[in-house]
Amino acid sequence: MDFDARCHRLRKEIERRQGAKKVLVIDDALIAEICALWRHQALATDEYDRREGTFRTEREERKAERHETRDALREILADARIEAVEPALAGFLHLLGIELRGDESRYRELLYRFLQTVTEVHDQQIARDQGEVVWTPEPPETSRLATAQPGHVTFDELFEDWQRFDPNRPQRTVDDVRRTLNDFLSVIGQKAADRVERTDVIRYRDELIGRGLAPKTVNKKITLICALFNTGINNGKLDKNPAQRIPTPKSDSRHRLPFDQRDLRQIFQSPLFVERKNLGRGVRDAGRWIPLLALYQGCRVEKLAQLLVTDIQCIDDVWCLVIDDMPGEQGTAKRLKNTASRRRLPIHPKVIEAGFLRYVERIRNQGAERLFPDLHPDRFGKWSAGFSKSFMRFLRKELGITDKRKVFHSFRHTFRDACREAGLDEEIADALMGHSNPHKMGRRYGGSFSVQRLLQAMQRISYPGLEVAPLENE
Repeated sequence: MDFDARCHRLRKEIERRQGAKKVLVIDDALIAEICALWRHQALATDEYDRREGTFRTEREERKAERHETRDALREILADARIEAVEPALAGFLHLLGIELRGDESRYRELLYRFLQTVTEVHDQQIARDQGEVVWTPEPPETSRLATAQPGHVTFDELFEDWQRFDPNRPQRTVDDVRRTLNDFLSVIGQKAADRVERTDVIRYRDELIGRGLAPKTVNKKITLICALFNTGINNGKLDKNPAQRIPTPKSDSRHRLPFDQRDLRQIFQSPLFVERKNLGRGVRDAGRWIPLLALYQGCRVEKLAQLLVTDIQCIDDVWCLVIDDMPGEQGTAKRLKNTASRRRLPIHPKVIEAGFLRYVERIRNQGAERLFPDLHPDRFGKWSAGFSKSFMRFLRKELGITDKRKVFHSFRHTFRDACREAGLDEEIADALMGHSNPHKMGRRYGGSFSVQRLLQAMQRISYPGLEVAPLENE
């Protein structure tokens, strides 16, 4: 079947499902049933994750996020901003296959009760985080909200539910899940989701290993399949996850190597820096500043590529990079890997000596919004894509650094080693790098450290014997 035919079939299937929605009139009983079912499913899902050990290593980070969300919900509830939960309610009703009818006052009453329920459920989850016993209530005894599906549950159905649950996912993630799902079905056959057994998932894992894929890639693909099954469980369409806790190969700790002193001298004493040569088309100034920032700031390449001019701020007399996310359309949004990535990061003195603040002022005077205005996002919204390709060509072909374990991310490993050489304790090194430590709290937005304390730590980071030419004129 060609692509157009598959798209036509999927559109018809979506139209069929949408046309099959159950229309219900809002009354007191229906409001109570919707809220009770939300409470049951949210707490049942939370209990399932705890029982199965899902995301156990992220426990402290999830607790911190839950407190943030609960505080935001309480503020919304205090101001009665009921429209804030409308997207969550709409998504929930879609998964139930329900369309509502009724007057505006009834709908607003439903929104208010739903907001109260969501807030209370967060309180109950936080109580569980503190070791309190919170029982999961039974689902409401009603036939009006029944979500039983005729026939078997398809993977297209699970994928659609997964995608609709968070419509703001990056397109790259959506495409990865779709490709992985197609690959999975090509190995196990075109089975319905509720017919898949654990042995099918193991067969897929073995197939991936047999292709010679890296352990990290194998684990990622199994995790994506696992997420689809979890979506089915959370929505009451499946009662088991055959991809849960499938053993995968352990990652090779030698997968990435830091740059050594010889590598650093090759990079920063090359014509790219000494003569200010251009790294590649559409890169210009970013070709020099991003590697230098990565070396002395320890940031990931995408965080640097998507910086705004306004992200360079003087806070408490310390010049900082403000690493934060920003919602928006694809190609304009800034995204972070996790909440711990948000931080105020003092700019290293060596970066300032190279003329970084003069560069920022020049770009600001040009009226540019982006710190590196020559960079443009690819179709997945990734700002660093063009730079990364040019840098790897420079590394391999011009410098002859061909060890595949040495890539741009090696700067981050180099920075971590420099933190150890400087004698920084793990907690402050994590705060500088935006790492999430599952055993400690207070890692959001630079943790509990002041920018003055972070600057003192940053000043101890050094690379003996490395000289960097000024990158911006006086």
